[in-house]
Amino acid sequence: MASAKIIRCSACNAALDVEMNRAYIFCKYCGCKNVIEDEQIKTNINVQGVTFSAKTDTDSIISSAQYAITMKQYDKANELIMASILSGTDDYRIYSLRVQIDLLTDDNRSLFQTLDVLRRLEANQGPNREVTNEINRLMHFRGMNGVTILHNATFNEQMDYVVYCVEHGSDVNCVAGMNRVTPISIMFVHVSSSLCGIDGTPFVHNKEKVKAIRRYLMQHGARDGFRLGY
Repeated sequence: MASAKIIRCSACNAALDVEMNRAYIFCKYCGCKNVIEDEQIKTNINVQGVTFSAKTDTDSIISSAQYAITMKQYDKANELIMASILSGTDDYRIYSLRVQIDLLTDDNRSLFQTLDVLRRLEANQGPNREVTNEINRLMHFRGMNGVTILHNATFNEQMDYVVYCVEHGSDVNCVAGMNRVTPISIMFVHVSSSLCGIDGTPFVHNKEKVKAIRRYLMQHGARDGFRLGY
């Protein structure tokens, strides 16, 4: 591994600690992308017996990760994807696979962090709108127990992402699990006292947020037979 060094952010002049040679690095303070001249990753990454270097093309990593997901080897798929992310990739397909793994493993905290990256990539996409098209497809991907991104957004009371999901074609009446929960009804399922929210604090339903999300979804075609007790 290359020696660590310090560079200055081109936007805010903050000191950035570069732990390995990279083509670029994002400033952790202002988010600016800083290109590191004449630098490339020289580190070989070994993932369960398969070695990936900086020259390994993204398509090969994606194919291997997709196969691992198909075989339900989610840890292996995640290692492959993280190796690509650590190399500084901005390929939306890598983050799409990460979303799928997050849904399949019910990792809500990682899910919303990954979606944040996809939203940034979408904002900077080209005229072919390939990132938007991929996000639209992800809205119909089924994770653990058949839940979708919208189920996760409503359960975690993320109004911003509820709107984002609907704007990208989510089915507001899709059902998941043996209890056939919808994006609305999942907000009313029994919650264990040991469950934590995406911020790590004990999960407690916010009544006003639940009402606002329910109202918004019903305005966009959601069917709901629940009688609110509050």
